[in-house]
Amino acid sequence: MSTNESKVAIILVNYNQDVYTIKSIQSILKSEYSNYQVYLIDNGSEKSVIDRVVSELKDCEKLTIESLNENLGYVGGINYGLSLASKTLPKHFLILNNDTLIDPLSIKSLVDTCESHQCKAIVSGKVYNYDSKDSLQYIGQREDPEHGINQISIIKSRDEKDVGQYDSEMEMGMLDDIFWLFPAKLYQENGGYSDYFFLYGEQNDYAHRAKKLGYKLIYTPDAKLWHKGGVSTCAGNKKSARIDYWTSVATLKLAVLHLEPNRAKSFCRVWPLRKLVKTILLFFAGRASFDNVKAVYLANRHFKFWNLIRYKDNGYNPFR
Repeated sequence: MSTNESKVAIILVNYNQDVYTIKSIQSILKSEYSNYQVYLIDNGSEKSVIDRVVSELKDCEKLTIESLNENLGYVGGINYGLSLASKTLPKHFLILNNDTLIDPLSIKSLVDTCESHQCKAIVSGKVYNYDSKDSLQYIGQREDPEHGINQISIIKSRDEKDVGQYDSEMEMGMLDDIFWLFPAKLYQENGGYSDYFFLYGEQNDYAHRAKKLGYKLIYTPDAKLWHKGGVSTCAGNKKSARIDYWTSVATLKLAVLHLEPNRAKSFCRVWPLRKLVKTILLFFAGRASFDNVKAVYLANRHFKFWNLIRYKDNGYNPFR
């Protein structure tokens, strides 16, 4: 271990996905960075699943496994991991989805970039599609020109070929916590993820809160990761009504939490109608199911109830 390496606590949440989780941790173990500890938070998976993870990785000194008795959701799992790992006084936290493979140089690149910004940044990098060497899925989003929550993805599609067009460091309007690193001092100032979210939207909320504290959102092209996406929530089906419901509710929550009140009121009146009309048109074009339409409609209704009392999200979703 290099004496110059800052300590990094790496947090992953697992829910009934032993194969992807094992591969993800094995990719971390190949890292050229050495001063890290992995915290795997298992969200009440079936016993056979976590048994396979433990059996496969039982001799790994760099891995700490915490098995929870219930599914606390992605947010609950991450917050449990942050609280647990913070006791070891890391300098940085690295959040990773468990259906990912990380490049051996990525941790060092993320740490170096964060520290080059005086540890006042959340840092991420290139996210490639899981089964493609150079097909980009995500790198970040531009700042909304109207200072709202409509940050547009920079890449042109979810399978844009990487030919070096994004090989410069950039400040972003939004990042995704598919993988991102932030300094422990941000956790001390900002707390954990908001329990107004169960999953989806939590990273946007955290990033907005960090920006209000003066932190930047930085993309570095030197950090690379391959991501499957949607494995635990919808078995990889990105068009699932289950996802439409969660993302629609999350979008409306973000509006009332981070827009000026009058703008939030306008957004929550107009956006659900536009989203519903768009989904109906997709339904008639054969590109969405009736459940997708129903998901958008119910999300708006349930959001209105949530907005009256703003309770902790327990993960309710009417679609399976």
